Amino acid sequence: MFTLNDMKKISPVVIVGLALTVMCLVLFIAGPDFIRNISNIAYDELIKRVNEPVKSGRIAIVDLDDASLKQFDQWPWPRYLVAELTQKIIDAGASVVAFDIVFAEKDRMSPAAIKEDINKHLHLDVELRGVPANLADFDKVFADVLEKGKIILGCSMHPVDELVSEVDTSIDPYYKERILPKGKKGNIHKSLMQANDIEIAIPILNRVASTAFFNAMNDPDGILRRNPLIWGFGLERIYPSLALEAVRMDQGISRCIVKYDEKGVLEIRLKDLVIPTDNAGRFVINYRRILENIEKSADTSFPTYSAADVLNGKVGQMALTNKIVFVGTSAAGLRDIKATPLTQFFPGVEVHATIADNILAGDMLSQPSEMAGVQFVVIALMGTFLSIFISRGKSWLSFLVSFAMILLAVKAGLVLLEKYHLVFIPAWVILSIIIIYPVLTTIKYWQEELQRKKVRDMFGTMVSKDVLHYLENNPGSFSLSGHKAEATMFYSDVTGFTTISESLDPEQVSELLNRYLSPMTEIIMQHRGYVDKYEGDLIMAEWGVPFAMDDHAVQACQAAIEQQKTLAELRPALKEEFGHEIHVRMGINSGSVTAGNMGSDKRFQYTVMGDAVNQAARFEPANKDYGTLIIIGETTYQAAKDFIEAKLLDRIVVKGKTRPVNIYELLAKKGELTPEKRNVADLYEQALRLHWDRKWDEAIECLDSVLDLDSSNGPGARMRERIIQYKGNPPPAAWAGEYVRTTKD
Repeated sequence: MFTLNDMKKISPVVIVGLALTVMCLVLFIAGPDFIRNISNIAYDELIKRVNEPVKSGRIAIVDLDDASLKQFDQWPWPRYLVAELTQKIIDAGASVVAFDIVFAEKDRMSPAAIKEDINKHLHLDVELRGVPANLADFDKVFADVLEKGKIILGCSMHPVDELVSEVDTSIDPYYKERILPKGKKGNIHKSLMQANDIEIAIPILNRVASTAFFNAMNDPDGILRRNPLIWGFGLERIYPSLALEAVRMDQGISRCIVKYDEKGVLEIRLKDLVIPTDNAGRFVINYRRILENIEKSADTSFPTYSAADVLNGKVGQMALTNKIVFVGTSAAGLRDIKATPLTQFFPGVEVHATIADNILAGDMLSQPSEMAGVQFVVIALMGTFLSIFISRGKSWLSFLVSFAMILLAVKAGLVLLEKYHLVFIPAWVILSIIIIYPVLTTIKYWQEELQRKKVRDMFGTMVSKDVLHYLENNPGSFSLSGHKAEATMFYSDVTGFTTISESLDPEQVSELLNRYLSPMTEIIMQHRGYVDKYEGDLIMAEWGVPFAMDDHAVQACQAAIEQQKTLAELRPALKEEFGHEIHVRMGINSGSVTAGNMGSDKRFQYTVMGDAVNQAARFEPANKDYGTLIIIGETTYQAAKDFIEAKLLDRIVVKGKTRPVNIYELLAKKGELTPEKRNVADLYEQALRLHWDRKWDEAIECLDSVLDLDSSNGPGARMRERIIQYKGNPPPAAWAGEYVRTTKD
């Protein structure tokens, strides 16, 4: 068995090291923003060192660049020009054409649109002359071209944080179900990115082309590291990303399969090809090496051709053959530039191209949820090893080992990313080493300097400091979130304090409270209790939370007894100074509670809730009915009876409850009750049980003996009055001895 002597043999370096390891693990679980930012920076550095060139050879980009806009005017272009561009891409043998553009409005430059505007706004009935019928509507011209190939038009999702069950599906009357969810548990829509509206191509175009979203979701620092492949719209519709839809159409697959469970998305399948994502369907982007291109204002990784060159026939015959061609822009004025781990100036269309290339090349990055567990274990093992090694090894060797561990963590991250396409970010491990090594080295230095001095008592002079030390160094040993615990609750209240406070000045009330509360609190803390709150003169305290205690009921009872003794000693001085005698009622109960931080998201307090708590709160005012000072519940009595003196007081039903419970009057610590008081207690219990059996006269006889021995015995006098009432007005036949309290106070 591990003893205190064994504890003394453990080096303080190891103890602090383990505590720091626990702290690092707590930080890892909590994931505060500043550490998450460090982790993101570490990930970016890994990507910069392992990124590879484009692999599939199946991706090309047609760029609406500055040169194109200069030659063919600013965007938006007339649809006949977009149709001509699309036709040339199709004629070049492209497998799929994916527009990183939404055509959400009619072409205002179309002759038919111009005529309609003039008729509508100027009320002139103009005619179109010299315009062939097939060129009167540019949107129709574009739609005719779209029907000739595999074309995807972009749409924009309007993100929301929560699932919107009712959405306007009429926005997209030609919705095609390209995503097939498969799962037995959970609701996939609850885990996906959600939209409450969609900006989509006009119906004449939407009808003849496929639709996919082009939204990019940056991390909080503005860097795009992962992006959703699927997006929920209401409870019925799921839209694919531009890249996913492009690959699906290229491969001739009818629908994507999305497997899910109650935690969210498990994987996305294109036939036998498994695409890893997180639970929200987000894909970690494996960015490709940036190509050197001094002519472009933005960086690029893929073969990119100016839209002007395509329109002018300057692009080679085979450049777009059998390619998935993404049409987008790198022009700064159109503001589709993204920040990535590799560059701050990455065209948005390149993001879709990169994802498609990842899928086709099969080198998709994966960050499985189990990786968090692996990092947790690594931090724990590393922290434990480093704590032991530093406590026993030489300082220079500890430095080398710590430095080697940092290099090993970095190397592991690089190898896993490059060879196995697994995302393991070593920032957490490195940060833990950076925290643990200097702290432990400093402590070890101090330990060696002070080794001739006596070791300070670990428990100090006050138990409350030990409790605080325990909590600070063992943050993993208790939970701040709601959890079940076995505890003992304590309530105390000053009798008639309202009347007392009304007769005193505010300053005197404050001084009186401080004189009373200070020693009471000190006693609670000496017995390892947790002072939950003060409400004026009321004290609420608990034993058994926030840390577990085997003897929580015993400690609570003994603390209450000591408080009454201390108060008896203070009472004369307080009366002399403030003119009032202070008497305090107390209620104690034990049982299962829910403990944790309770309150709002901005203000909360560690406290307890549950039926056992409510019972304790009801026991305190019940003292008024009996003339007692401390009432404890049945569970408290059973847990502490070997250490306390108590008598069975009554069987009551407190306000708000229907089931009777036995209550006890707490009298003294074990062995401290005088024979006379023990005799009085025994006679009272005998009378109580006789009255339960409706033996009224015999019960009164016992109570008369009680009052003969102790004329001021409150419970005896109250019980005698109740029995006399029962003699004249007997309780109902179903009565089992219970006394029903009709008020809380």
